Amino acid sequence: MTGPHDFDIREDDLAGAAVRALLALHLSGMRASSPADAVFALDLAGLRSPDVTVWTAGRADRLAGVGALRLLAGGGAR
Repeated sequence: MTGPHDFDIREDDLAGAAVRALLALHLSGMRASSPADAVFALDLAGLRSPDVTVWTAGRADRLAGVGALRLLAGGGAR
């Protein structure tokens, strides 16, 4: 059963225009407001790395957020 505040969270291939636009906006904002050595957001190429999994969250076909984890050596993630 889902309610009005539930989000659909799914693995994403980064092909959608809305996802790409949100990622570009986020990276642009990070670069504009953070010291160069403190921008830890991955660009599109970094997010497409085989050791990175990306998920999107949305509701009613509207994107609400993006998250990603990188698999590290030894089985950890960051």
